[in-house]
Amino acid sequence: MVIPNRRIVGEILQNYGNIRQLDLTVGVAYDSDLAETIAIVRDILGQNSRVMKDPAAAVGVTMLADSSINIAIKPWTTVADSGPARAELYQAIVERFRERSISIPYPQREVRMLNGQEGAAPSSERI
Repeated sequence: MVIPNRRIVGEILQNYGNIRQLDLTVGVAYDSDLAETIAIVRDILGQNSRVMKDPAAAVGVTMLADSSINIAIKPWTTVADSGPARAELYQAIVERFRERSISIPYPQREVRMLNGQEGAAPSSERI
């Protein structure tokens, strides 16, 4: 849609429809079974009454992060249901992942400490 600038200046422009696409992200451990994880997320979306079936939700790997594989979850809801649906979906994801032992990892960094001796092999310690 093209709107001339003269129509926008001084006017109230509302870019709202009746539906919203949520933008949820969850990180899972690198050793997670991605097919199972995505299937669980799709099942959760299918069971939530606030999530619209049409248009269909988008679910897929979005990033290979430092400590996790991030999965984007983008369901559609009505405007009124967008806030409650977000909370319900995140809670359902955490609960189902715990039931299925799918880990949502904490960020980690590896620190290598040298013992001060020249030529000594470094030892590593996770914090």
